[in-house]
Amino acid sequence: MRVFAIGDLHLPSAREKDMDRFGWVGHPGPLARAWDEMIGPDDLVLLLGDISWATRPAEATGDLEWIEARPGKKVLLKGNHDYWWPGSRKKLEELLAPYPSIVGFLHNGSAYRHGPYVLAGVRGWTVPEAPHLEGVDEEIRLEDPRPDLVERDAQRLERSVQAAEELADPDSIRIACMHFPPVYAGPKETRFTPIIEKFRPHVCVYGHLHGPGIDAGYTGELRGIRYRLVSCDAAGFRPVLVHESP
Repeated sequence: MRVFAIGDLHLPSAREKDMDRFGWVGHPGPLARAWDEMIGPDDLVLLLGDISWATRPAEATGDLEWIEARPGKKVLLKGNHDYWWPGSRKKLEELLAPYPSIVGFLHNGSAYRHGPYVLAGVRGWTVPEAPHLEGVDEEIRLEDPRPDLVERDAQRLERSVQAAEELADPDSIRIACMHFPPVYAGPKETRFTPIIEKFRPHVCVYGHLHGPGIDAGYTGELRGIRYRLVSCDAAGFRPVLVHESP
């Protein structure tokens, strides 16, 4: 079994909102081709937020069908643009029920186990340590720090890690997932990094950063934790392999 991750699919939804002006001309096509070539039916794919431009659940149907048509098992995490994502776990389960390849999600402090893999994660938010991202369009960036939202999601991450530990055994492979960066180039630590360090994941994957903002991200090791930026354009519109089990 292999685990892949990719963030920020920004699928067009029923609103038919494309990403052409960001330079992602017709990006779902190349992304689908790469996905279909790389991913097998037993692989796990982590979708790290900003999945669809839909603003309501009904508008996301076509994008969820697109995801269902791709090979592999999928686990979803909410991004800051996922306005279609229901607020309650029950409604989210009902929305995703017609899509059996979407096997799980991380929602408001939950965790998920799939085979040997135990996942913890949250959306996160822009932290005070985030640099100003010159030249990055406001529509796909959220720059203004919100200490209240950072603290709320830090507490949710604490709960998610605790829930993941309850699912784990000594041989489990831990993976931390976020939409917003938990660390920035430098590297710069944030409110989220000590929580991730307590979890001791094999890797922490995240997205959110695009275009010139990609340089603000950090891919590398910090205090024994590997961090990997996997937003769609940072990844070359191809899912990123983050672990392979024997």
